[in-house]
Amino acid sequence: MIKRGFYDLVIASALWGTIGIATQIGYEHGANVFQIILFRSLSSSFLIFTIFNNFKRILNRISFIMGIVTIIFYETYVYSVNVLGASLSAVFLYTAPLWVLLASKFFLKDKITIRKILSSLLVIIGVYFIYFSKISIVDIGWGLASGFTYGLLIIYSRFMQNKDFSDKEILASQAIWSLPFSFFFYLLSPNLTFSSIYTGIYLGIVATFLAYIFFYRGMRRTDSITASVVSSLEPVFTIIFAMIILHQFLTTLQLFGSIIIIFSSILISF
Repeated sequence: MIKRGFYDLVIASALWGTIGIATQIGYEHGANVFQIILFRSLSSSFLIFTIFNNFKRILNRISFIMGIVTIIFYETYVYSVNVLGASLSAVFLYTAPLWVLLASKFFLKDKITIRKILSSLLVIIGVYFIYFSKISIVDIGWGLASGFTYGLLIIYSRFMQNKDFSDKEILASQAIWSLPFSFFFYLLSPNLTFSSIYTGIYLGIVATFLAYIFFYRGMRRTDSITASVVSSLEPVFTIIFAMIILHQFLTTLQLFGSIIIIFSSILISF
């Protein structure tokens, strides 16, 4: 029987799978990474205001740190799309399960099983096969940075859930506390472009507000390791969307790596 929350995580992965596509299209039309993140934070914060009214609950150090973790992840991942492209950045993002697995042993109460360890290792193997012929020192550096910061976001989100923060409170902490840092980075490149605005708004509504609602609900019904592995379907969705929208096609090794990632998600979902 499929675990409760599995479908929520798959939906979140599909929504996140559009991040690289939207960002790459935005870059092609002159978008800027700092401006994209600003409007991503602005639009997601606006939506949070429509469903959340207990802001006193997130006026604390734990919520503030979530904002810092979030902005570091946003900036790292969106910039990696500019450097590596949509598919490559999305795939390397999923070194995250390994970081989550290591952290779960020391900081969280999630139970570690052989199946979870195997699934996490399969994700790393799948990532390696997908870009077997394209790995360089720079690629590895950006891949590890994206994976580590994403893993940190998952770990800290689980920590907040263990501290009895609701999903809405975690999402509000992400959106609202990342906003001042977004303004700071925006000042580094203040010449606003229209492509930055619509790309950021799309990411804020679809890839942040909606995606994290599904993700946090799915993680609450499973655990952080399961969530990180199942959400590893994101690069598979990105590659599929890239084929359809950007006309980027898979090699044999990329297809093999994608199959491994899908298998790892199925393995951990039962």
